[in-house]
Amino acid sequence: MIDIIIIAIVFGYAGWAIYKGVKKSKKGACASCSQQKSCSAVCDNSTAPSSEQK
Repeated sequence: MIDIIIIAIVFGYAGWAIYKGVKKSKKGACASCSQQKSCSAVCDNSTAPSSEQK
């Protein structure tokens, strides 16, 4: 009985991890990054119009 519970936990966690991964990948690299506010990469500059380019 305990084997079934352990297997269910493992498969449940694997399903959750896959779901979260797919959800993040749909957002794009910079949008799903946990450091998007402090990152020095130019991801936001290429996708968002800049107010300095007038």
